[in-house]
Amino acid sequence: MFEFTESIDIEAGNDVVWQLMSDLGRWWPKSNPEHDQLQYLDDPPLHEGSRLRIKERIAGIPGVAVGTITRFEPGKVVTWEADGARYRLAGLRITLDEGVRWELEALPDSQPAATRVSATVWARFPGRGGSLVERGFRLGGGVRKDREHARTELAYLKRTIES
Repeated sequence: MFEFTESIDIEAGNDVVWQLMSDLGRWWPKSNPEHDQLQYLDDPPLHEGSRLRIKERIAGIPGVAVGTITRFEPGKVVTWEADGARYRLAGLRITLDEGVRWELEALPDSQPAATRVSATVWARFPGRGGSLVERGFRLGGGVRKDREHARTELAYLKRTIES
């Protein structure tokens, strides 16, 4: 398993940041060129229990994941988790469990108002060959590229909200 956290400070109040972040369909598809599709499997607005299907590339590896919002605290945190996400690399099917937790933290005493947004990303490679697949992903720079993927999303949020 691997896990990492990337953060960015956005010059806007927590309410402004949450308004955009909680509308995944508005920002997520545009936030990274590796994002191909976001599909709500339940009617918006987003809430705990909402199911989402995403198509994206991580480290250039195309995949599809169906996940659930497992935690949703307005103005604070939203967590998405997918068991059995499917990626394809050189004709091989890779299955993994993955998730992301976006957290907002108002930065006290900041003028103008500012909010820190953190994305904690994790992946677990289950099954008999999981540790071998994870080792290959790490050696191929996959974790580094996944961190870049998360930073790209956060930078998009910052540019969009601050402009």
